[in-house]
Amino acid sequence: MFSGIIEATGRVLSPVPSEGGLLTITGVPFASGLSTGESVAINGACMTVVSRERDRFSVDVSVETLRVTRMGEMVAGEEVNLERAMRLSDRLGGHLVLGHVDCLGVIEGRRTAGNTEFFSLFVPAPHHRYLIPKGSITVDGISLTVNAFADRPDRSGSLVELAIIPHTLAVTTLGHRGEGSCVHLELDLVGKYVDRFREIDGPSLEATHG
Repeated sequence: MFSGIIEATGRVLSPVPSEGGLLTITGVPFASGLSTGESVAINGACMTVVSRERDRFSVDVSVETLRVTRMGEMVAGEEVNLERAMRLSDRLGGHLVLGHVDCLGVIEGRRTAGNTEFFSLFVPAPHHRYLIPKGSITVDGISLTVNAFADRPDRSGSLVELAIIPHTLAVTTLGHRGEGSCVHLELDLVGKYVDRFREIDGPSLEATHG
């Protein structure tokens, strides 16, 4: 479990083979404190540490992970967001994040107003159903607030507005993301459970209380 508060950034040492394999992240300030088997979110994807040394660590990337993320497209030197798994005693500064990427989104625009950067992000169907005004969304592992959104039936999804403060731009990879950038998305955990409960129990509940 994660909170979406990025601890540090690192850089990809070498690309992942198309059939899956090791991904090594270097330039990591907390690498020496990691243990084999520990979970680390890389751009919001929960991965298991299989080795570490000095300022770097490695994870195994499966074919399934390559299918649902853009890890297979990462290039050497690319910067990534990193977060270690939460302790039970930690403050929940962001929101509850599993580290399971639901889908890929696309940044469709970026504009500046005062000290804030406003991003326009396309969230594809059916995942856009979990969006609510001022709700939470995880973008490349970063806990962000949905400022506003508009459903786009013609495109099967929703266009979301995100307001990004200077601090977030400075300490995450968002500062380097522009129009056309593809990002990992994880939608709200609570909303998914509620949706599943309604899917299973909705008809029976309606019959009971009808």
